[in-house]
Amino acid sequence: METPTGEIKGRIVVFLLGHSGMSLSSLESLKYKSTKSSPNYPDVIPSQWGITSFKSIIHDHEIFIHVKAYQPDVIVFEASVALEDILSDFVFDLKETLIREGQKILTNYKCNMDFVEEYSVYCVSGYKGDPEVFVGTCGDRIVSHLKNERFTLDEEEITPTLASHLKYSRDDLAIVDWDGAFLFDPTGTFEANIELFQIANLQLLRYRILDKRLDERLFATLEIQRGRPKVIRHSRKIRDSLLEIMQMRTESLLETEAVECPIKLIGDWYSAKLYSLISKKFHLETWKGNIGKKLDTIEDIYSMAAENFAISSKTRAEFFLLGGWFILLLGWTILLIAEILSR
Repeated sequence: METPTGEIKGRIVVFLLGHSGMSLSSLESLKYKSTKSSPNYPDVIPSQWGITSFKSIIHDHEIFIHVKAYQPDVIVFEASVALEDILSDFVFDLKETLIREGQKILTNYKCNMDFVEEYSVYCVSGYKGDPEVFVGTCGDRIVSHLKNERFTLDEEEITPTLASHLKYSRDDLAIVDWDGAFLFDPTGTFEANIELFQIANLQLLRYRILDKRLDERLFATLEIQRGRPKVIRHSRKIRDSLLEIMQMRTESLLETEAVECPIKLIGDWYSAKLYSLISKKFHLETWKGNIGKKLDTIEDIYSMAAENFAISSKTRAEFFLLGGWFILLLGWTILLIAEILSR
């Protein structure tokens, strides 16, 4: 394999995921089947649903654009373009343009732009030999593109980034980073792997949304922590809040396990290894742990509030009961005195 000019011909796929406020219930399903020797599990991971596809011309390049969705509320913008050199400085400007185009489309679908995930996948195919020759020749430029930096990074940054990779056969390679990935496959079959990156970004997006909801709920519980009577008096509010927290925990577990368990149970298969590498790079386990801690904290606060309300209600009931007996005794006393005086 020769790379005399340091140029790498390939395709770039830029995608954005956004949280939509629209109903996405009537869309045609899209499913990709991997050609790797790995099990087919389309029914246990989130399915992509097609919305529209079209072509566009940007910077004199033909762009293939797909707008898809994950039920019930996530829009996916995916743009793909073939280039003679995917490591040229022009690519930085092209990616920025594609991201802006994606943001416009997500806005059209009423996506909350505070919750958008962006990612770029560099796809290289049609070569012969070990792709690590590319890494040896252009490793510094590969890392610069993965980090979206126009300058050459230090060796201490380059080495660990390139080390975050996976090889399945002698002639393929996947380098995974936080903002992007390089995929080398001589056959040019990238769809299934790109879908794994999109699923990981979907998980990250959902974790961010849930984390924000929990932060809002934690802020709301400050009134309970301060022991304000007006909050504790409302048993229905406490009950509804506990039900909401239980629902959030259930949704979090179902969404996470629906993706992670089936893939992890595959074991040594390529897709499982790649998804594990992506998850590690995205710190999904850390997100999951932090969310679990926040859910536990909120549940404890509302449980204590419910116990306090129960105690307060019982105390008030006993007080009213004693008051009733006192009034009854007072009435009988008055009647007895009146009867004595009447004699």
